[in-house]
Amino acid sequence: MTTPLRPRRVQLFPVLAGLLFLLVGVLYLLQAGGAFRLASWVVLPLGAGGLVLAGLLAAVYSRRPRREASQESTER
Repeated sequence: MTTPLRPRRVQLFPVLAGLLFLLVGVLYLLQAGGAFRLASWVVLPLGAGGLVLAGLLAAVYSRRPRREASQESTER
């Protein structure tokens, strides 16, 4: 008998950090293309603040208790 696969937990920090860097990259491309003007002193604090926020969310998310595999097998 095969055991069913458990759903994988999403790692929140890499996802949020990737989205943040993608947003910064899009903003840079839009600025380079002349769509709008954005001062560099705005981008760096927003990027740093976004990484701090992503780290805090990941820390809170990872502290949630996980269900043990033995509990899952007895519930079925």
